[in-house]
Amino acid sequence: MTNPAATSSAYSAAWGDAQSSFDGPPHGRPTGSADVFPHGPPASLPSHGTPPYNPHQPAPSSPGAASPSGTLNNEAQVGDSYWGTLDQPTYGSWLNGNGGPTYDTAPWGNKTTKNADSSVVGETPVTNVTRYYNMTVTRERISADGVLRDVLLVNNQFPGPIIEANWGDWIQVTVNNQIQSPGEGTSMHWHGMLQRETPWADGVPSIGQCPIAPGHSLTYTYRADMYGTTWYHSHYSAQMAGGIAGPVIVHGPTQSDYDVDVGPVMLSDWYHIPYFAIVADAVGTNYSVIPPTSDSVIINGRGRFNCSNPSYSSDSNWLALNWNSDIKWTCVDNAPRSQFRFQSGKVHRLRLINHGANGVQKFSIDGHKLTIIATDLVPTVPYTVDQVTLGVGQRTDVLVKATNNPQGSVWMRAELPGGEPCGGSDSPLALAPIYYENADTSKDPTTTSSLPETACVNDNLVNTVPEYAIVPGANAWTQDLSLTLDLNSTGHFEFRINEIAYRADYNYPVLPQVAAGNLTTEREWNVYNFGQNTSIILNITNNMPLTHPFHMHGHNFYVLNFGDNTTHQPTALSKRAGPTFENGAVWDGSVINPSNPMRRDTLLVPSYGFAAIQIDLTNPGLWPFHCHIAWHLSAGQIMNILYRPEDMEAIPKDFVADTCADWDYYSARNGVSQIDSGG
Repeated sequence: MTNPAATSSAYSAAWGDAQSSFDGPPHGRPTGSADVFPHGPPASLPSHGTPPYNPHQPAPSSPGAASPSGTLNNEAQVGDSYWGTLDQPTYGSWLNGNGGPTYDTAPWGNKTTKNADSSVVGETPVTNVTRYYNMTVTRERISADGVLRDVLLVNNQFPGPIIEANWGDWIQVTVNNQIQSPGEGTSMHWHGMLQRETPWADGVPSIGQCPIAPGHSLTYTYRADMYGTTWYHSHYSAQMAGGIAGPVIVHGPTQSDYDVDVGPVMLSDWYHIPYFAIVADAVGTNYSVIPPTSDSVIINGRGRFNCSNPSYSSDSNWLALNWNSDIKWTCVDNAPRSQFRFQSGKVHRLRLINHGANGVQKFSIDGHKLTIIATDLVPTVPYTVDQVTLGVGQRTDVLVKATNNPQGSVWMRAELPGGEPCGGSDSPLALAPIYYENADTSKDPTTTSSLPETACVNDNLVNTVPEYAIVPGANAWTQDLSLTLDLNSTGHFEFRINEIAYRADYNYPVLPQVAAGNLTTEREWNVYNFGQNTSIILNITNNMPLTHPFHMHGHNFYVLNFGDNTTHQPTALSKRAGPTFENGAVWDGSVINPSNPMRRDTLLVPSYGFAAIQIDLTNPGLWPFHCHIAWHLSAGQIMNILYRPEDMEAIPKDFVADTCADWDYYSARNGVSQIDSGG
């Protein structure tokens, strides 16, 4: 691992100004070709605001400034976002009109949660509709929890703008990289989408593309082949921790009736310093700062930090890419919290998303039960809980029956329990008021909660049963995987899978190589070629006291079993010179619900625990499998699963060639220091 003291890498990138339009007449299948600026020197980048925006010195009315009353206005807190306001829209059963077709009945026809499933080849409906979006990533400053910090935003919004489609629609998103002062690359990943017909559009630099160079654009085209709740985020270094994330709703069948679709409820831990500085710690030599604990928790981009207890001193100088951020401690007390509206007696659908960097979220609503109807993008047989657990990258759709009190108000809670092994935070609780239709919105709720702190593991597999039953494939190949935190030869920490820490080559993406028949890959790319196997079992042993939310690209997997070493469950880490840890628990081969095991795309692997997952290999290509904690991914905790590249869809020539030409030109002239894995 390169010494972070000697180099500096990418800083958190965000996007700006997303626009969407919808085509009227049905379209055939898009080509998926790239749309980029002319090759050569990047085009000049427009400034944000008037006078030209200076990311180092906000003007009095710029994002991050306080209003004369000493409170934050919306732009200062979250840019142009409306998430977390009482003006946040609700959503219909399907996307209708808005320049696209108007449907009298569901566009997916007679498909239901019980007779069709997205993960079955051939089940995705054909709508002949394409939804268009335009996103611009820029560097800004906001005060999401009252503390001014450097961020990267999509369309000057935090969280970013929504992508909305119907199951089977095509989605086309043009991502414009306008990150400047300094510039850096970026990309966009569409979390949970299978990309069956477009594996190159998965959005991972060094896999299916080169990064999008500053001043250039890339158009992603893919089918909404899964339905439910998900999100998008940058997959370049740890940019998702810098603000590049937003919600996705793909409308599809539901097994349960409800009255109001409240829409996305995005939960995140929040750090006050640039992501690059945290990455430098995560891959550094000082074990006392691994893992980095967050400063606070936010709901739909908003939180409230206690300004009387600064998270850093004003003379701190944080490394942010190849320059030091000159930001000084600035905190506005009583920052506005997110707010939500309930209608008495109605059933509400909430789409929960953990888009954070590290922490396991515990979500609850005082005095209300939560009925889970979907996990990640898989409809489940409904079951009721008091609290929902979400690791980074996980989503859960819940139904909540409102009481018959029109004047009522209650607290929504997002909490990071369990200390450092579960992510940890110095301010671990975020609150958001839910106001009933006649409630006084000038007053905070007075409700309380006495829910016990529970372990950072997903729900018992006995309860999580998919609506559509699938039996895992027979004759699966088993691959053992050992997760470790180790020191490399230079004394820097690496998160390894089977003794290898992944490292990307931004200028040489792997997918085009294997598609061309070159199956000889570098060791540090951590490629596992499963050849002609039709199903594999990944037997994961976690040999460290940290929880890992592992995410699989291009597939849903079956969760055969998971568990932990109950004799050694720490609530805090011993900050010794380390790392010297216990051995994790070992899977005994037993399977929960073998005829219809839980399916999802992200699973919490317990600290000192195990997880056994099975993947049916029905989507040929090269697919990352990695921990979704930003700092673990940056430190190398990723492998790539390869099988039958000869059966993969042909990659559009310009998609790779143009972006790599732009990136080669930019990186050769600007120098791209890469202190982390790059994934």
